[in-house]
Amino acid sequence: MYLRIVDRPYALNDALEVVESTSDESIRIIVERYVCLFDDNFNIIPEVWEYLHNRLWYKALAFNSVISKGNDLKLFYEFLYQYRYSYQSLSQKQINAFIAWLNSEEASPRSAKTINRILSTLKDFYTYHEAIHAISNPFLHASETIHAKKSYANRLKPFTPAIRYKIKEFDRGIRILSKDQIEVILGACTLQRDRLLFELLLFTGMRIGEALSLSVHSIGISDLRANVQDLTMHPNQDDPYKGNRTRQQKSGIRDLFIPTLLMEKLNEYYELTWLRIYEKKQMEHEFLFISEFHNNLGEPLSYQAVWERCRVIGKKTGIYFTPHDFRHTYATMLSRNQMSIDKLRKLLGHRYMASTDIYIQIASKEEMVHELVGFYESYGI
Repeated sequence: MYLRIVDRPYALNDALEVVESTSDESIRIIVERYVCLFDDNFNIIPEVWEYLHNRLWYKALAFNSVISKGNDLKLFYEFLYQYRYSYQSLSQKQINAFIAWLNSEEASPRSAKTINRILSTLKDFYTYHEAIHAISNPFLHASETIHAKKSYANRLKPFTPAIRYKIKEFDRGIRILSKDQIEVILGACTLQRDRLLFELLLFTGMRIGEALSLSVHSIGISDLRANVQDLTMHPNQDDPYKGNRTRQQKSGIRDLFIPTLLMEKLNEYYELTWLRIYEKKQMEHEFLFISEFHNNLGEPLSYQAVWERCRVIGKKTGIYFTPHDFRHTYATMLSRNQMSIDKLRKLLGHRYMASTDIYIQIASKEEMVHELVGFYESYGI
């Protein structure tokens, strides 16, 4: 199996040669970015192509999400081809065999969270083909049960309860950074860019993807281009930043509340560092956080680079953390200060209250612990 990922539009001329510019009149075809799965003979697997194309251009999922689904289906089709199963007639027994295969040494054992994500992709894949091509969905049970006969409407049509495939996951909890830990982490940053990025995550509660998608225009630092649209716009709109620089975010466009002192630091970074690299490399983008190393100077900062910086700083300080821990800290501190769940949901960019409620529960548990401490101390413990 071979998964091909093209993250930028390209054009084909009459001679079917790939060209970078689309100004030539001889160009006939514009091929958009795509994710495509090939078999061992390099033939396109049509049902996967159709599904991924639908999720990318009609459901408007983020490109990275479609890549993740493509990788999940690549594993699934490796399993099908190995045991000569057909996706059109997959049974529930074969799904269980696929779960066992994912846990085997043959396929490199994966965590429960990863397997559950793969199963979620597989269920969505069959739900799509069931609706479009009437393919039998192995995630549904077709037998009618006694519980279905509770009303007249249920007696008119067969009951098809969904079968849930889920591996037990162990909750590792949410990690909250203390004030002392944050000061140590920020003090260990050797680059002003890294310190600003971590402070921005801490004081705004942004996701790391949202922070890396910020442009100097979107936060009001500069006005280099008069009509640059926000980078979190809908993917069907015209995008001045083509290719892998486009990063679609979960919450879309939302307001950020940045402290004045932090804005002053961002302006200083823009004037002393960012503009110098911008003029030297003649960058074609306006992403705020960029690489400062010689090999890829001026390129948009990547997820991998941020995680590597967290690993290096963690090894140096003994405080191991992830970029998302700053967001958890931000939300938990606001919950401790009795902020309403609706306001907190809007600040975090959550769609549903259930996603925000976990921070309210953490704050509530902390209050219970403080009350218990007083009780224990009264008995000399």
